[in-house]
Order: sequence, then C-alpha cells, then structure tokens
Amino acid sequence: MPTTALLAVIERDGFVESEHHGVAVLIDPDGGVIESHGDITNAFLARSSLKPLYAAALIDAGLIELEPAHAALASASHWADQEHIDTAAAMAAAHGVKEDALRCPPMRAPDGAQRRFAHMCAGKHIALAAAARKMGASADYWADEHPLAAVLRDGLAAATDEPIRQLAHDGCGALVFPTTPVGLARAFRRLAPDGSGAHRFVGEAIRAHPTLIDGAGRPDAVVIAETGCTTKFGAEGTQAMVAPDGTTAVVKTADGARRAGSPVALAMLERAGALPAGTLDRLAEQLGLLQLSADVPVGRLRVAI
Repeated sequence: MPTTALLAVIERDGFVESEHHGVAVLIDPDGGVIESHGDITNAFLARSSLKPLYAAALIDAGLIELEPAHAALASASHWADQEHIDTAAAMAAAHGVKEDALRCPPMRAPDGAQRRFAHMCAGKHIALAAAARKMGASADYWADEHPLAAVLRDGLAAATDEPIRQLAHDGCGALVFPTTPVGLARAFRRLAPDGSGAHRFVGEAIRAHPTLIDGAGRPDAVVIAETGCTTKFGAEGTQAMVAPDGTTAVVKTADGARRAGSPVALAMLERAGALPAGTLDRLAEQLGLLQLSADVPVGRLRVAI
C-alpha cells in the first residue's frame, strides 16, 4: 500500500498502545468522493467484501436464482453457527449441489464434525457450484480458465466501473479479483435500498438476514441490525459499508486488522450526516471498541481521521 493515513489508534489510560494505518474513502450517493485518506486508486484484494457483488453478478448473468436467505449466505463470512449450517444445507439441496463438490475446506460444525458447510465461505461456493452446473461447465468452478471467472470478472468490472485484468486466489480456494477502494465503494453503493436489479435484491437480503452474514453479536451483524447499513468485511482488513441513503465508505487497513474497519466507516458516514450523530459511540461496546481493565473501561479504539 504505497500511501496510507493513520486511521485509528487504541488508547489505554492515556497511552497509545497501537495504531492502524490504511486507506479510506467515502462517496456520496451520486458517486462523488467526499473524503479520501491515502491512495484510493491503488488496486488491492478486497477478499470477502466482494461476495455480495459476486452473488449479484451470478444473478444478473441468469446463472442462479436465490431466495433471500440463500442470497445472504452467498454474501456471508459466517462462523458455523447452527443457523449457518442449516441454511447452507438447504441452499445446496435447492440447487442440487453436493457438499463434497465444494472446494472450501472442511471446518468444525457445532456437533464437532468437520464439514464444508461449516466453512465461512460455503454460501459463495454453493452459488458458484450451482452456477457452473447451470452453464453446463466443468465442476472445477475455482479454476483460472473456468468460464465463471469471466462472469465474475466482468460483473465486478461493470459494478466498479473499472477494468480488471488480473486475478488472484482467495484463502477458501475461489478466485478473487483486484479493485480500487473507490471502485469498490461505487460497486457497494449499488446494494443500497434505492439500487436496482440484482444488486438491490442482494442488499435487501443482507439487511433482512444480518446474522447469516456474520453471526449473532459479531460486527457486521451488529452494524446491519442497528443502523440499516449494508456492510461486509473482507480478510486482511477490508470493510465496505453503504448507508440507507446510498453514502458509501470503504476502509482497508495496512496491517490487515479487522477491528478498525467498521468504526472508521461508521465515523465517516456519521460525519457526512448519513447516520445519526452518536451512532459510533452507541455501538462502541457491541463492536468491542472499549479497552478494559477487568470489567472497567480504561480506553477505546479512537478513529483518527
């Protein structure tokens, strides 16, 4: 990351214990940049923040039809709660996808078994496997030259309004494509309530099923349920968040830490008037921003931009 800004600090009893540097951008509902911190035009891998955009690309291409709960799971990075396992099983059954056809590695389910449905990316993989089947293409939907790669790439390029000429490989075994922070913000803005087509549908599904996206009490679920925003984190410190009015924030930390993403995004949205004043303070405890000594708060994560 060539140019970064100080985004947030962790304070304890007046001492700064750690800092999170990175890039951040806020765009208005029309796509104009309101705030930028660091280089917002440098391509990076947004990882799981791309999942809602992939789901919309598959729907737009006519390769899959998803009920809302399944669209939410396709957009999710879940924590293998029973709700997630059950939804994955139902989604796979609805699309004729067998669990052992998924490339995401097995993880521990609530009953102790190792299952691919327990992997946090299972919903995305089920959607990809179903789309490959609908295309009549080979089952290795994760391959660089699979025709699905072009569908995802072109859908993402159209949503971000940026050309995409490279690809990389995500931790779950699927493909991931580079975007810029400002391009990702433009794409995520399409998920707002006033969006259209598949993007609006996926955004509505996420807002209707916050615990499917992350897990009860976890940051994305809290933000969705408490603010009406549509948000999704990605590995290595990405957070994309669109407010109900379409104002959109994207944050990428240079150190890959997740904890700064939501508070920085919320602070920018609040400053722009897209969220009520005091939203971040109201959610500080639920988002784990308070620093404790036993059970006594002695500091917190403070947004620095």
